[in-house]
Amino acid sequence: MNEFEIPLKILYRVLHEDKKSNEQINIYASKSHNLPLVTKIVYGVLENKIYLDYMIRKLSNIRLKNINPKVLIILEMGIYNIHFLEKKDYAVVNELVELSKKIDKRSKGFVNAILRNFIRDEKEIATIYEKDDIKSLSIRYSLPFDITNYIYENYGMDYTKNFLRYINNEQVISIRVNNLKTNKKDLKEKLVGWGYQIEDGSISQNALKILNPAGLVDTDEFKNGLFTIQQESSMKTIEVLSPKKKSQILDLCAAPGTKTSYIGEYIENDGQIIANDLLEQKLPLIKENIDRLGLRNIKLTSFDASKLQSEFENKFDYVLVDAPCSGLGVMGRKPEIRYNRTIEDIKVLAKLQRDILANAMKYLKTGGELLYSTCTIGNIENKENFDYLNRVDNLELMQIDGKDFIEFVNFEDRTDGFFISKFKKI
Repeated sequence: MNEFEIPLKILYRVLHEDKKSNEQINIYASKSHNLPLVTKIVYGVLENKIYLDYMIRKLSNIRLKNINPKVLIILEMGIYNIHFLEKKDYAVVNELVELSKKIDKRSKGFVNAILRNFIRDEKEIATIYEKDDIKSLSIRYSLPFDITNYIYENYGMDYTKNFLRYINNEQVISIRVNNLKTNKKDLKEKLVGWGYQIEDGSISQNALKILNPAGLVDTDEFKNGLFTIQQESSMKTIEVLSPKKKSQILDLCAAPGTKTSYIGEYIENDGQIIANDLLEQKLPLIKENIDRLGLRNIKLTSFDASKLQSEFENKFDYVLVDAPCSGLGVMGRKPEIRYNRTIEDIKVLAKLQRDILANAMKYLKTGGELLYSTCTIGNIENKENFDYLNRVDNLELMQIDGKDFIEFVNFEDRTDGFFISKFKKI
């Protein structure tokens, strides 16, 4: 099989069928003879698509929207291999030309000409001619202009540059030790024995960083529930919530269940948890995680968190609202997010988050605690909703590590961008 055929299929499904890159890579893993290369090409194209298209526009007399979508992906893979992986030999061009013939025979000459012309004049074609700094950054790091500008307006130029560089670099993967089944020392020894390079976490007490994570989910240690893949900033959410044993806990927006399962481990199966998600089809995934980790006393429900559930009023000691959000903080691991988020989306999500929070605080007993978190950055979804909660008369702000809230910075904290705040009902 042509080595570009599988990346083409994955990229088409991600870009045109709204599939998730990591899930598609896992689906095709057994069909590839060189999974590391497939993964590199898929993420390389997704992380650089706007820049790749910028270069293709310079070379093509056909507008991008008029090019067959699969042929465009072939060109993107070609430019990525030549420019970023420095594969400048014509064997790569020939393979991509052959692949294009399977898609559209008429595209053969077009693909051949574009890629060979790029090799001949790479330096000039790769140069970005934009006087506007934000537009230039948007192209170079392949983040849409409006989102790049939003980050700049919220945090300034230095943050924006560092943020963009970080999301286009390889991300550090962390795992959470399941102390119900093992401990950090024993798990670390077992994984090192399998050849994994491991460092202790720097944020969460139960975290290990895996520097070469390929194949983690295929290990017996994962299958037997000794650990869960979770970023440290996400783990910190539950450690800040710090639920006590024998308490009633509601996780309003639970899928895929990573935080739900940490709550279960945290209280050592001694308490009652309701894990809810709007989409009923996501509940089996939560159930799978619960069972694998050996967790009990977790009830799964499916309702719209933005609609009040009167039977839940004044019932819970803890309510977690890890809200649906734009996900800008996780773009380093999920690069496709950058192509389906707009400022208008962010505003709509912020309104949804506020509707969910308005219900969540009603579900708390007096003295109960509400934790609001997102895996995004920017004031609209984070600081503005924090200010909304801080204005509620019967909520009292609970400081976290001496701060009003935590906002993890990906390039400083080496984890996902994350926002965490906590309040008590009085």
